[in-house]
Amino acid sequence: MGLGVKVKIIYAIMALGSFNLYSPAFAACLSLKTGPITFDALGCKKLDPTAIFDMTNSKYSWINDLDPKGRQKILNDYSGLLLKGLVVTSKAQDKGLSKEVGVLQGETVYIYMPPSPNSCKQVLGLRLAGDLQEKCCDGGGDIPCLLNTTYLFKSVKAVGKASSDAGDATRTRSKVSKDYQLAMRAFVKKNWKVSVEQFEKAKGTGSLDVKGHYRLAYSYRELENCKKAIEPLEYIRKLELNKKIWEDEEKVAKRSKFLLARCYAKLNDPASAYLILQSYLLESTKYRYELRQSLKHKDFGWIHTSKEYRDYEKEAKKKLRSK
Repeated sequence: MGLGVKVKIIYAIMALGSFNLYSPAFAACLSLKTGPITFDALGCKKLDPTAIFDMTNSKYSWINDLDPKGRQKILNDYSGLLLKGLVVTSKAQDKGLSKEVGVLQGETVYIYMPPSPNSCKQVLGLRLAGDLQEKCCDGGGDIPCLLNTTYLFKSVKAVGKASSDAGDATRTRSKVSKDYQLAMRAFVKKNWKVSVEQFEKAKGTGSLDVKGHYRLAYSYRELENCKKAIEPLEYIRKLELNKKIWEDEEKVAKRSKFLLARCYAKLNDPASAYLILQSYLLESTKYRYELRQSLKHKDFGWIHTSKEYRDYEKEAKKKLRSK
């Protein structure tokens, strides 16, 4: 009996002790994810195939039935690293019907890194860039199908420490920009005029990251200049729509979108404000805070009498009462 047939009739989910896996073992072959990701390695286990596939256990005894070459291939294929971590940015695409881009971003996943010179000591706690490949595990014996994950991580290289700005060129430039540093000092002191001047200088040199764009817009709002705040806020929204926001920037992107709605309201543009507010209704659990704030924030006083806002207000109150 061949390897493919044997794997097909054996539901091989390995026991990894305290390093438990929770992701589904088998993927639908019609929807496979593949492409570049950046991954923070928060957990790591070096796999020992002889220990994983205990030949005395009936679950894995079929490996003994393989010819020596096939048996050695199994042991060689599964001697890599099993990583647990956060996908901080993704350009990976779902190759199924949805064709979604940026899949898995913001998710904690288990991923298998094939045999290489790397050890857990060399990757744990680091930010890694590489290519994600999801395998169809509906009956094949290829890696990582005998593990409780379907994700392979190839062409991996370390780009810096986990939970850092590593891998983002704009954030790296911002970190060393003197203009940005001066802007932050002014921002903390609520010296909005200087904050705007210095953030604009940083922007001119390509040293303004997502958080800097938000702080620039916030400073403009504090100076009662929502018209100037629109550009940096729309820049952030465009990045978010194109899935170019890193996972650790999601919170600032969320704040940015709400400030954009406020500024459109202040500029007496209820239609533009309403488009943003409407998105909160579609995900009312996620945007519960924004729903509450939108009903009482003074910036929305400018559009209270518009039909768009009145319709939104009724729906928002219903959503809040239903929770």
